[in-house]
Amino acid sequence: MLFYILGQEPMTWIAARDFCRKSYTDLVSLRNDAEYQTVQEVANGNKVFVGLFRDPWEWSDLTDSSLRYWRESQEVNPEYDEYCVALLKTDSGKWGDRKCTEVHPFLCKCSK
Repeated sequence: MLFYILGQEPMTWIAARDFCRKSYTDLVSLRNDAEYQTVQEVANGNKVFVGLFRDPWEWSDLTDSSLRYWRESQEVNPEYDEYCVALLKTDSGKWGDRKCTEVHPFLCKCSK
């Protein structure tokens, strides 16, 4: 059984990943619509880092997923230095690529 922890102290993506790996299992990775809905509820409208990063796009646990929830205006452009992903509160939890050096709350996944 999986559950999710909201890390409310803002961190960079790498610091958040390391925190999740040390304390739980990893940053959250999404496999289906049900997980996406649950994660949105846990995020509670906050902008939060999730485990998706590139290049190419993959999860921090190094698994692949075809699941994508990009915001409509999202330009996934490798020329910009935005290699990490956050759920965006202004876009109803859709994904936006962000600079990994930005600091945001984050979601860890935990298995029980």
